[in-house]
Amino acid sequence: MELHDPYRAPATIPAPPALPRALPEVRAQSQADSDAAEYYSPSTLKMVLLSPTTFGLYPLYWFWRNWQAIKRETGGSQWTWARALFSPIWAYFCFSDLRSAACNRRRDLAFDPALLAVAYFLLNLSTRLPNVGWLLGLFIFVPLLPVNSLLRRYHQDERVDMERMDRFNIWHILVVVAGGLFLLLLFIAMAVTPDR
Repeated sequence: MELHDPYRAPATIPAPPALPRALPEVRAQSQADSDAAEYYSPSTLKMVLLSPTTFGLYPLYWFWRNWQAIKRETGGSQWTWARALFSPIWAYFCFSDLRSAACNRRRDLAFDPALLAVAYFLLNLSTRLPNVGWLLGLFIFVPLLPVNSLLRRYHQDERVDMERMDRFNIWHILVVVAGGLFLLLLFIAMAVTPDR
């Protein structure tokens, strides 16, 4: 009978069986997916419908998602929610960072980021105009469209799946319907109420 010796080296453990290797096409596709940065670029229709019906909250969401992507790509320590909340101040930096990311792939922004940032800032200020001047604020998404278009071209070149960004789920549809009805009632009330 053999006694257990606590000082003896343990017996060798057999190596586990090798895992099956992925097909070369799958490996190449996963590497291509991991190399491309994924920024938030919904369809133009989605931006045009959701921005006015959320009264400008959807552009804040757009900034938040893109600041998250910039932080992920640069490894920065910025507060993405604060930059989205104060987007009129940070818009130039966001547009500039997104433009430089796309320029690495030989794509360029149709307009200067400074011009788009000034337009975004002025549209934000227009919400404080008296009478019907605040209606200009409903078009706050317009300066985002060239940047969004640039990101969509970048995603097409890099073969990033944009289908889930373009998809309308039930919440999007409910927001468009409820916000659209509210805007319609607001316009009717403005038309019926005489100016005083």
